[in-house]
Amino acid sequence: MAVRPTMTALIGSVRVLINDSAGPGQHFDDQTIQDVMDESRIDVRNQVLKATPTFSGSTIQYLDYFSELAGWEDGYVLKQYLITPVTPSLLEPIAGHWQFATSTLPPVYISGSLHDRYRAAADLLERMAARWVLRYNMTVDGQSLQRGTVTAQLQALAKTYRMKQRAGAIQMSRTDVNAPSTSVSIGLQATALDYMADGNGR
Repeated sequence: MAVRPTMTALIGSVRVLINDSAGPGQHFDDQTIQDVMDESRIDVRNQVLKATPTFSGSTIQYLDYFSELAGWEDGYVLKQYLITPVTPSLLEPIAGHWQFATSTLPPVYISGSLHDRYRAAADLLERMAARWVLRYNMTVDGQSLQRGTVTAQLQALAKTYRMKQRAGAIQMSRTDVNAPSTSVSIGLQATALDYMADGNGR
């Protein structure tokens, strides 16, 4: 899969985080970085942006809109009332901020793809650390070469980015317990069966 032009800004941002400038000496190519970022991609449809009013005397203008999450891939679409495409004058998709030249009444919705730059940076740093894991320290003619410490330093930086990555949640269910609707009640409250009968167990 080819590198998407809409990922250029995000890929450049991740390269800064991992200190891997594009060029002959780069550790990762753009395709690899994009693939790692796609692992945490969230496709969003019609998320409401937060409108921040601007007061000018007795006039209220709606110029600035913010997203709860940052790291938007270029190519998103903004729509007012879900039907009218709108184009802001200031674009800051990585920060999740858009500003219009004229007042644009809410609600404004966004559809696009979100990426977690810090998670991607941590993943890439761990891959980079794996390249150094078999390096060793040595002392020659009184000079000490501590190449083995590179892995620890890369892992420490990856840990720092892990603490900044987007929090996630998963849902789990237990199969070793009865569902509430099928559990036996020994109290005095009404049960599901009572609501289907006359209240006296009949």
